[in-house]
Amino acid sequence: MSDSSANFPHLRLRLAREGIAAPPRGGRKVSPTTSTNKGNAGGHGSKLKSSVDLIVANWDTEKEKRKEEGKPDLPDAVSFILEIDPRSFDADALRSFGIEVVADLEEGYIIGASADTELSELRKKIEQFINAERGGGKVPEIWELLEGTRRPEYILSDRLKEEWENLSETQEFFVDVGISCIDIREQYSRCPKRERYKTDESYQKGIQKWLSKHNLKRTEWDDLFDERFDQLHAFVRDYNGQVLDTIESNEIGVARLPDSFSCRIRITGKGLKDLVLNFPYIFDVSEPDEFCVPPINPEAEGDDHDSFALEPPDPNAPRVCVIDSGIQEQHRLLRSAIDSPRSKSWVPGDALTADYVVNGGHGTRVAGAVLYPRRIPTTGQLEALCWLQNARILGRNNRLPDGVFPPEVLEEIVEYYYSLTRTRIFNHSITGVTPCRTQSMSAWAAAIDKLTWDRGGDLLLIVASGNLHPDLNLITRPSLAAHIQAGRSYPNYLQEKSVRVANPAQSFQALTVGSVAHTTYQSPPLRSLAEQDRCSAFSCTGFGIWNTIKPEVVEYGGDFVIDSDTSPNFTHPEPVCPELVRSTLHGGKAVSADAIGTSFAAPKVTHIAAALASAFPEESALLYRALIIQSARLPEWTNESVDKIYHGVRTMGYGIPDLGRALGNSLNRVTLTTSGNEYIGARQAKVFQVQIPEFLLQQGEGFDILIEITLSYVAEPRRTRRNRRKYLSTWLDWTCSKSGEDPGVFLARVLKEYDQASPDAEEGEGLFPWTLGKRQLRANGDASRSSQGIDGRVKEASRSTGTIQKDWAIVKSYNLREGFCIAVVGHEGWNKNPEVTVPYSLVVSFEAVSSEISIYEPFVQVQQQLQVQEQVSLTVS
Repeated sequence: MSDSSANFPHLRLRLAREGIAAPPRGGRKVSPTTSTNKGNAGGHGSKLKSSVDLIVANWDTEKEKRKEEGKPDLPDAVSFILEIDPRSFDADALRSFGIEVVADLEEGYIIGASADTELSELRKKIEQFINAERGGGKVPEIWELLEGTRRPEYILSDRLKEEWENLSETQEFFVDVGISCIDIREQYSRCPKRERYKTDESYQKGIQKWLSKHNLKRTEWDDLFDERFDQLHAFVRDYNGQVLDTIESNEIGVARLPDSFSCRIRITGKGLKDLVLNFPYIFDVSEPDEFCVPPINPEAEGDDHDSFALEPPDPNAPRVCVIDSGIQEQHRLLRSAIDSPRSKSWVPGDALTADYVVNGGHGTRVAGAVLYPRRIPTTGQLEALCWLQNARILGRNNRLPDGVFPPEVLEEIVEYYYSLTRTRIFNHSITGVTPCRTQSMSAWAAAIDKLTWDRGGDLLLIVASGNLHPDLNLITRPSLAAHIQAGRSYPNYLQEKSVRVANPAQSFQALTVGSVAHTTYQSPPLRSLAEQDRCSAFSCTGFGIWNTIKPEVVEYGGDFVIDSDTSPNFTHPEPVCPELVRSTLHGGKAVSADAIGTSFAAPKVTHIAAALASAFPEESALLYRALIIQSARLPEWTNESVDKIYHGVRTMGYGIPDLGRALGNSLNRVTLTTSGNEYIGARQAKVFQVQIPEFLLQQGEGFDILIEITLSYVAEPRRTRRNRRKYLSTWLDWTCSKSGEDPGVFLARVLKEYDQASPDAEEGEGLFPWTLGKRQLRANGDASRSSQGIDGRVKEASRSTGTIQKDWAIVKSYNLREGFCIAVVGHEGWNKNPEVTVPYSLVVSFEAVSSEISIYEPFVQVQQQLQVQEQVSLTVS
């Protein structure tokens, strides 16, 4: 345990108040188009009726045509696209129209499907609207009904969209497909809402009546899954295609979520076109990710470090699973820490677990960086921090085999190690080569989110952000050379959309790691692209999907060196490379500085996670993630201007984490955390209070105090929703009290203001100069930029977009108040069940900017006094 954690341990946050917001009054604000439709019932209703007639007629024609042409049978359901009022229409309301939501798209578009192939329920409601009868009230919010011929625009990946018109019908394709399939748990979102009842008692009676009426069984979900999978399997088979098997047992490889399942198929171009245009429940089609090998410098000399010995970790030390290309388990710098009996290969046809990648391996380097995050000792002995577990999924060419479906194999790996040894930390230094998609969460990233949710947040997958290649030039991912030749110099190109983090780094619940340079290299005409503590030239950057901050942190992963500013050659000599353990199966030294990449930055953060698990074995991985983020700092140069802070956040997230700050504190710093997982539901608020020492509150010159707050939570994902709020079952944010507000008054204000702003227009706090704030600058329809309500110094970023939310501000100590309060607030996502809660961890730090000012002990004393006062109060009561 470090000195900081032993001498200055974290303190416990105190829950002061909690409450639930009252039901909202009135409906959602409607758009002008909806208002116009209400005033033109005959015209709008007639237009929708004509669209229904056309959709049904074309569906009947298509069925007959398919029979004549001998095409595969389709599920008996008509598919079409709806344009709805994005302000007021709840997509789940389509159930009352007999329509299943296949995908909730952007800007009010929905892919729908109905087993009622005559759309009779929809027709009925349109007639009710025209005749001003009860039941047709939502019809004016349905603006337009479109045929499904536009589906490729909404469900294909960018690359497939570009190739779509010229797709060869005879060529075989491997694609990953997503099929809508609503889990029976999803049906709980149909239960009655509180606002429909006058009292809590009548509401509870309504809930019980509904539950007794809907005798929901898990087998119903399995039956629906089996039916839809069989329909897909038969369709693919009729085109002489295949749904790919798993590695483990030759069963079909499928990844399942509450609203869908995903799998990888092999199919001809002709079958792919038919599938995309006509299979009613398909919502996502993308090509499998491609992979490129990190560059290696074969001229690096290296060393064997013969005078150093690694000692085995404590038997109860945490276990870290390395998901990679295998590990050279008998390497003298690793073997004492390898949990060899549980090593396993998921590579089809290759049960060996060694790292056979030439030029020093990949998984071996990653494993070494988990144990040795900075320099590798040259003499003496060192007890390993953790046990390393070896899960091999990459082939000998350092690529993922086509037959390996990442979401499904991840599920197998996590289940295998979590069930055997309760392994909670997984290093995943594997990403695709192209930018992640921003329309919907990929199956790979969603699998990480689901695995984390299934284990209550007690699972941490640490993922590399991905790399730019110096010469490999792709349509969606230009090479470094292409950027420079196009006049996009370093660091300007790092904010291009083509440099966005690679799949699955966009995962909401993974911890994504980018790279920074550890040195500035100058040896004319050679120079490093990045200076020390600036984003590595190759590191993929943010923002992630739905403007989330990705990567969240960075570590030292090296940099490229160039010899010209216009047509450079790219090299990476030893001084710019991190020192890494390397595989000697193909010869060479045991240690070398010969490789660069985010692959080797990620395990350095994994080392911090393992240290936290060792120091706090009973705490949740949600807290480990929060403490890593809380410890991170952007380099000092970013404080020179707001623009530089924005560039830092965009490229490096919250900065470089610090092991000492994660584990503990110092004389001038104090950190308070929740213990274990706290739980919160939608419309609920929980207020935590920190007592501020009196000497900090005195008027006068005052001290500069850095305040940092990090919220880490996990929620259940749903892939068919393309919105950060609807993707999660429940979403959270946090807010601070104002000057002079006691916990009760603060809670009352938070609950009162709950429904006064829409989810995408949160009002911010005006008391502290937060760096990010809750709102970010958004483009308006008239191309103007609205700054109303923005509360952060950086206007283009928001702390509230993801499941890890950090913000920081420097304030004068006298602007603090005696009872500093933070409220965590739960908001309704896709799950409407009022009983659903999600786990979270909250971390708050105060640091005197001047290291000479001691605040740790005064904070300890006032928190203890507060606890004594509470105990006395409880006794008197």
